Amino acid sequence: MVDVVLDAQHLTKVYGARRGGEPVRALNDVSVSLERGRTLGIVGESGCGKSTLARLLVGLETPTSGDLRIDSRQIEAGGRGAARALARRIQLVFQDPFSSLDPRMTVEKVLHEVLTVHSLHEGARGARVSELLAMVGLSARFATRYPHELSGGQAQRVAIARALAVEPEIVVLDEPTSALDVSVRAEIINLLVRIQDELRLSYVFISHDLSMVRHISDDIAVMYLGRVVEQGRYDQVFVTPLHPYTVALADAIPVPDPRHERSRAAAGVASVALRTEAVAQGCAYAPRCALVQDRCRGAVPALSEKSEGHRVACFVALDESR
Repeated sequence: MVDVVLDAQHLTKVYGARRGGEPVRALNDVSVSLERGRTLGIVGESGCGKSTLARLLVGLETPTSGDLRIDSRQIEAGGRGAARALARRIQLVFQDPFSSLDPRMTVEKVLHEVLTVHSLHEGARGARVSELLAMVGLSARFATRYPHELSGGQAQRVAIARALAVEPEIVVLDEPTSALDVSVRAEIINLLVRIQDELRLSYVFISHDLSMVRHISDDIAVMYLGRVVEQGRYDQVFVTPLHPYTVALADAIPVPDPRHERSRAAAGVASVALRTEAVAQGCAYAPRCALVQDRCRGAVPALSEKSEGHRVACFVALDESR
């Protein structure tokens, strides 16, 4: 039996008009689910709605419409107590660790504050701080350091330790390695995998980089302009991508072969326009798609199952026999 720990159904987020413009639809009918102990990768280029989805999942923002459940219990906007209870279940790790850490506080104070707010480990908080640092691969001497005394990788380890301090079941990781040096990214990914195995955590891992998502994810959802355009297991989405946009993302992954780099088609990953209430009625990817047909411009394809567990929102992909 599938044990779903986080279930988001038909999430939509519309931001109000600015300076007389149209309201912006950042998310449009997004449904994703996360199984306990697994990692759901959310991938898509900048502006596709990934970070908006992350903020909705952890309760930092309220959806315009849609339903969010943890362990089959609906999560609704409430007072401070409700927000604190949700924080105990699900935590967010931001892209830039330095912007999320108070520069006036030592690492020890950062972690101690979280334990105090949630009334955890009273009388043994010093020992818990040391335990958390060890968990993320930092020695106890880092407790007295300020954020500016840390490297990017060390600061992100502290941010991960802070998220783990409340003993959550789910951790949402919003581009957790994109601000780090390439040499450090693998270390953080390996750290996250180890912690997940030890604590049986469930992850939502968000990235614009499909190559990064594939190293940690069990399941993948590909987003484009506020919608999920493909979903499936890692091996389905990465090995046999269906949507032209997913194919473009996979084609953009660097390979150690200059001849292949020169010969493959350009992915066409360009900046995206704001989504307004006055958007065209067709597929949002149609202007960039090499396989576009007339029907693609006149209707939005529904996310439909192509094979067991593998869904795609593309008329052409659904028609093709694979």
